[in-house]
Amino acid sequence: MIETNPLIALAAYLLAIVSAALLLRVVPKIARHLQHSGESRYASIDGLRGYLAFGVFVHHAVITWIFLRTGEFGFPPSNFYSMIGQGSVALFFMITGFLFWNRLLTQGRQHDWLAFGISRVFRLYPLYLPLMLIVFVTVFHLQNWELKEPGSALFKQILAWLTFDRPDINQYPQTGMLISNVTWTLAYEVFFYLALPLAGMVFIYRGSWIQVVLCLIGIYALYQVVGWEHSLKKHFLASFLGGIAAAYWIRKPALVAWSRTRLAGVIAVLALVIAFTAFNRAFKTGPLFLLSLFFVIVASGNSLFGALKPRSIRWLGEISYSTYLLHGFVLWLMVQRLPLLLNLDAREADVYLPLIAICTCLLILISSLSFLYIELPGMAAGKKVLQWIRSRQKGDKPLSEKVAR
Repeated sequence: MIETNPLIALAAYLLAIVSAALLLRVVPKIARHLQHSGESRYASIDGLRGYLAFGVFVHHAVITWIFLRTGEFGFPPSNFYSMIGQGSVALFFMITGFLFWNRLLTQGRQHDWLAFGISRVFRLYPLYLPLMLIVFVTVFHLQNWELKEPGSALFKQILAWLTFDRPDINQYPQTGMLISNVTWTLAYEVFFYLALPLAGMVFIYRGSWIQVVLCLIGIYALYQVVGWEHSLKKHFLASFLGGIAAAYWIRKPALVAWSRTRLAGVIAVLALVIAFTAFNRAFKTGPLFLLSLFFVIVASGNSLFGALKPRSIRWLGEISYSTYLLHGFVLWLMVQRLPLLLNLDAREADVYLPLIAICTCLLILISSLSFLYIELPGMAAGKKVLQWIRSRQKGDKPLSEKVAR
């Protein structure tokens, strides 16, 4: 059965890697970008991103298969297919916690908060806004352009979507399923960004006790306010701690040296396998500990026997945000709408699996294009905005914050 056979996931990964490798050969701009970007300090994490984003796609492909056959959305019965989605998200949160807490530890009071804020806005929104527009246009197209809500209600829905919530648009049921509801994670990312300076004041800058208390109150207030979808769940936020722990771990040369050994690689793989097979939810103490152990080893530079090094994997890592954000709509279009037009029954495995194969190749292609022509220009625009603000301030000091990707 599709929902329990891990070989299907393996085949999908191989197809994605082959698609990325072919693009590297036939699109010179991609090869030039990888050559220009070179080997980053955290190349293993760059490679890991590609596996994680595509893992979420596989997770949702299985959920969609179950929905087509049962009419109900729910977690896959297989621990593996459940964890390949949730575990990937947990590791994404760890990557965020690690990269930005590590930068804060490194730069201390010299951290450029203005550059940080601008870079985050221009990292998230240039791709999200076109996707949001596509969702709204799709909904109205499906409803024959009939306005079923008052203008004020539609305006509130637009504002909610701008803050990564997903209310139904114009009374279209379960609008968020058009994109597999992926934007819920962005609310957690935004909470972390907003809480980061306050947490830095508490744990790194360490001002007066009054300052510490005020910052803790501020973090709690953010926790209450940023619950756009539902109140932010503490066990989801706990996954960021794995990344923060890694930021301290890599500051111990002895731990880094051990983490790069073959034994550490074996332990990391075992931790990941146990987490993905023995548990069906990622955001619990046991799986989070195993995933954190896996992550600190990868963050220390272990390539897991070369699995995180190939150029095709690095490219999948580069396009991971596009893959994550766009896969839901591509999946909906290919396996729910296209079969209706072609009079195909996607509930049959011999129909669904070829559609997923086509969807995989299409997703890698679309994500590559959106990265090159939307994400990269968006990040460049953010740098220009920052330079403009600096010039207005007559500071013109060099950037101390490299825009994170």
